[in-house]
Amino acid sequence: MAQVGLKDLHVAILVEDTKDALEYELPEKMIGGINATINPTVNTQELYADDQLWESVSALGKIDVEIETAELALSTRAKIGGHTIEDGVLIEKATDIAPHLALGFKSIKSNGKYRYVWLLKGVAEPMAEDYATKSDSIEHKTPKLKFTFMPRAKDSQWKQTADEDGDGFSGEETWFEHVPGDTTIEDTGV
Repeated sequence: MAQVGLKDLHVAILVEDTKDALEYELPEKMIGGINATINPTVNTQELYADDQLWESVSALGKIDVEIETAELALSTRAKIGGHTIEDGVLIEKATDIAPHLALGFKSIKSNGKYRYVWLLKGVAEPMAEDYATKSDSIEHKTPKLKFTFMPRAKDSQWKQTADEDGDGFSGEETWFEHVPGDTTIEDTGV
C-alpha cells in the first residue's frame, strides 16, 4: 500500500539508554507535520574470490531523517535543540547540546488504514532557516529539521513500525502514550 499522509508527529526526550534501563519523557505532540524522510545508510563490504563475488556483508550506518512542519513552536525548538528560552526569547549557543530523542507519527495508507512509526534514538542538527520577502506570488517557508538516528544501546532497535490492519497489532489507541521499550512503563504488549 502506498503512503498518502502524515499526521500526529510526536517527540519524546530520551532520558536514559543503557543495557539495563531505557527511559523517555512522555511524548509531546508537534503540530503541522508536512513530510518525513527516513534514509538509512548501509555500509557494504564485498569480497571477491575465484573471479566472482564470494561474500557480501552489510552493516547499518547512521540514519538520516528530515522532518518538515508547517510551524515549529519556540518551546519545541528549544527542547529538541538543547536551547533555552528567557523572557520569551529563544537563545541558541554554540555550546548547546541537543538531547537524544524519539520521533513518532502515523501515515495513512491508500487503503484508509494507518501505519504507525517510532524512530527510537536520534539527535537534531542545528536548524537551517530560510526567509524571503513577500512578493506578487506567495511562497511558504516551512521549518525543516534534520536528525541523525542510531540504534539504542538497550536493545539495538532504531525503529518500530506497525500497520493498523496488520496481524496482531492492537496498539493504535496507545501508540503515542509512550515510546516503545521504555522500561519505566509497564509493558502493554505494544
